[in-house]
Amino acid sequence: MNSLIIKIHSIGFLLVFLFPIVCLAKSVDSDAIFPDLNFKNALSKEERVYLEVSKKRTVSFKEIKGSLIIVELTNTYCTSCRKNISVLNDVYSMIENDPLLKGKIKVISIASGNNKKEVEMFIKEYKILYPVFTDYNFEAHEAMGSPRVPYTIFVKRDDKGKNIVVYTHQGIFESAKDISNRINEFL
Repeated sequence: MNSLIIKIHSIGFLLVFLFPIVCLAKSVDSDAIFPDLNFKNALSKEERVYLEVSKKRTVSFKEIKGSLIIVELTNTYCTSCRKNISVLNDVYSMIENDPLLKGKIKVISIASGNNKKEVEMFIKEYKILYPVFTDYNFEAHEAMGSPRVPYTIFVKRDDKGKNIVVYTHQGIFESAKDISNRINEFL
């Protein structure tokens, strides 16, 4: 068991230091169509209810209900990504406690390069309130241009159901107020 933990930490160490070097490709820009990603996670009942998706095993991004979806690209070994968790938890709570926003805005995270076990430990350790999808093979990450993490994307659904990128942010947010100010711009 200890050797498994050491291997996981070694891989994490490499990801933290090599991941930013490898991921210098151009990321998805504002006004771009957000890719229709598919996630093979088994979501909890609460997560399915929150995202308003069916019980099937694979979830498509276009199935997630809401007019604005905040997508955080992360990695469980990224120290900067960990700093955004409390901010995103605050944003999630703010949205869920506001009857005018609840159901209209969703917060999700995509853990690039992480497997289900790493994501489960990450959620538990950092008490993440919003759904976190695994992207072990970097498929979703590559579909978004392989940006450095943390990378936040605001996706607005237009009248025709297209998912349009309206805002992107590389790095850490200082506070939930930074995000809530952006939310107000796009509602």
